[in-house]
Amino acid sequence: MKIYGKKRALEALTNFRRSGRMPHALLLYGARGIGRHTLADYTAMLYMCERHGNTPCMECNECRRTERHIHPDVLYPLQQISDTGKYNVDGLRQFIMDCYIKPNDGDIRVCVFEKLDEMLPQHQNTLLKFIEEPLDFNRYIFIAEKKAPILQTVLSRVTALEVDGADGNEFAEALAEKGIPADRAAVLYERFAGNIGAAVSYTESGEELSYVTAAMKAADAIAARRETECLTALLALKNREDLFETIGILSDIFAAAAGKRGGRPVTGAYRAQSEKIAKALSLKTVTRLYDESVRLYGKSTANPNVRLFAGECCGAFFSAVYG
Repeated sequence: MKIYGKKRALEALTNFRRSGRMPHALLLYGARGIGRHTLADYTAMLYMCERHGNTPCMECNECRRTERHIHPDVLYPLQQISDTGKYNVDGLRQFIMDCYIKPNDGDIRVCVFEKLDEMLPQHQNTLLKFIEEPLDFNRYIFIAEKKAPILQTVLSRVTALEVDGADGNEFAEALAEKGIPADRAAVLYERFAGNIGAAVSYTESGEELSYVTAAMKAADAIAARRETECLTALLALKNREDLFETIGILSDIFAAAAGKRGGRPVTGAYRAQSEKIAKALSLKTVTRLYDESVRLYGKSTANPNVRLFAGECCGAFFSAVYG
């Protein structure tokens, strides 16, 4: 398994292992395509590895089975209990009950909960006791894009690690493995920073990813104070997943713009949009925009009408702009 980027998270995991204080519950969060699931596989191997080193050996039977997703004690409950890609309370409760039985093969069971930020509050509450009173043989890995929709009671019981992207050289190397030349990779790095998955999806789709286009157009419109253009960009989205992905990107843009206003350089993706907003708007306004984006993203556990919610988002952003 070749891992690109994720240096801070990998360093934290190594330090946990070295100190003998590996958390029983980890949250890996970051943008779609950044490699959260790859890091989850790596972390599961770290828990399961027969050699018990500071990093998984990736060669033993435990590591190989974990990497191939065929280990009987590395479980993915969302895939196990749902055909719809959504959690349900009854399925979660049955899964939890099953996890009170000792593991099949060894001393450890790893439960990988995907889409934690898309769980409804009642689903998250169902997990609380399972997390806060863990059995010695259970370990938990949670995957999310954003922390905002996750209940504070859950966040307080996990160790959260942000999954960061690759640097320029790693980005180019990873894209070269996909047959993407260096000059094209340089252009994509400007667009996606270290998000290899997003860059590859963009390239393979043969067209602009709708949520990327919408986020960039909406950010430009906000910087120029053109509310109609912002609304048009958001209304072009066809489903709630893309709309929330757009809000997530805008949140990152606003955060980078706030940093720019505070004297820090913009180094991530969507640099041009972040710099435009930082130049056009005050720090107070940019902070309001960021707060609104987090609030709106927190509604990702709901199921809003896409067009109505796009209008709500646009209205909230321009209320923040005009204060």
